[in-house]
Amino acid sequence: MSKRRKNTGSAGRAIITFSRGWQTLVAVRSLGRRGVEVVTGDEYALTAASFSRYSIAEFRYPNPTKEPEEFLDVLEKVVLEHKPNDEAVPYVLMPIHKETYLIARHRERFEPHIRVPVPQIEHIKQMHNKGRLAAYAMERGLPIPKTWIPADMEHFRSIAEKVGLPAFVKLRESASGVGIRKVKTVDELKSTFEEFIEYFRLKEKDYPIVQEGVPGDDYCVTTLFNRGEMVASMTYRGLRAFPAERGATVMRETVEAPEMEKVAAELLGSIGWHGVAELDFRWEGRPDAQPHLIEVNPRFFGGLIQSVESGWDYPWLLFQLAVKGQIEPVTKTRADVRTETPILAFLATLQEIADNERGMKALGDSWEAAKEEFRTGSKRQGIRELFRGVKEYFDVKARFNKAKQLLEEHKDNIYDVLSRDDPKAALGVLYPLAVFLRHGKVNLELITGEGGPGGEDE
Repeated sequence: MSKRRKNTGSAGRAIITFSRGWQTLVAVRSLGRRGVEVVTGDEYALTAASFSRYSIAEFRYPNPTKEPEEFLDVLEKVVLEHKPNDEAVPYVLMPIHKETYLIARHRERFEPHIRVPVPQIEHIKQMHNKGRLAAYAMERGLPIPKTWIPADMEHFRSIAEKVGLPAFVKLRESASGVGIRKVKTVDELKSTFEEFIEYFRLKEKDYPIVQEGVPGDDYCVTTLFNRGEMVASMTYRGLRAFPAERGATVMRETVEAPEMEKVAAELLGSIGWHGVAELDFRWEGRPDAQPHLIEVNPRFFGGLIQSVESGWDYPWLLFQLAVKGQIEPVTKTRADVRTETPILAFLATLQEIADNERGMKALGDSWEAAKEEFRTGSKRQGIRELFRGVKEYFDVKARFNKAKQLLEEHKDNIYDVLSRDDPKAALGVLYPLAVFLRHGKVNLELITGEGGPGGEDE
């Protein structure tokens, strides 16, 4: 453990986990700027939050999924070590990522020493598991895409031909776009389903669900509940995701979405939710179109920077809720904010530009078709083929302007990492960069902490 400094006369102290997450850095800065002393932890070194000036100390812990008992032992030791001598000083444990579930399951180990403002583990299981969520939403008549929940392989085979395509095969326990794949044919559906079972070593009770694709854009409803009452909510729209068709949102803008927030209040309020949660929706944006609930993230979320910069400072609101049992109403908000995740947002833009540039291949194909028509004597058809390719795919100016437009969208964005008053935190980019150099690709399972064999700690 590395200790750097301890402030005096602070507004309290917090232990925060998953310090490699960019959303964690947002939380650390949120609390630190208000005088809260923050201790950050992760299983890896060189993390963004550990470099932050607002992290007074850092610690390392074992992987919470693979070594849950060891993780709990280390965390309990850290909680006791940093416990304020004055019991009047607010002291809060604020897990950020999926270690939230393990802490919620064993909260009795920590609550004698520190406040633990996380949902009940029974509520987390009900909402995070995509199969249980779908069943509960359908029971209550809430809007979700048509969903199949196979009980075993025989059941899956009986419904495979009935699934409307395109569809998505989804792990029941995952997030950040890991364990989700879009399929366009029945053969793809069958092979992906079997591949997921084998790769993630799934038991029958954990077999993937199958969900019909619905049109529209990605919307994220962010919430804070006080024992079943929704006391704060805001929504942002995903402008870009990486990877494009199944990844996490990496560029965002704030929007008004009262209908979606109403669904969130009904869904989570009905079970007495307490703490933060984020709900994913798909919506076509028209007043006559029905938004569809996709999933619930029962913890802090990747687009936290969007909420905080728009005026909904969830880390500080949750800290207040843990200490006072209530929050100050959110009043100063703004809707002209656009944020992005460094590296991943730019990769998403490059991916979109690359998709546009693939028109060059189509041009080549039309040229080959034209040559074949010329060779067989149909000159008129050959000319048609050639001009079809030129007209549709060789508009250099249009492609250049599209690329320019996409790149300019980054110009005024707010970044998760970059900050004038906390410049060293940008060194946290070293972690995903190291992952990239080691694996030769952006490995979302490692960066986000999701996926891979083994599953959740049960």
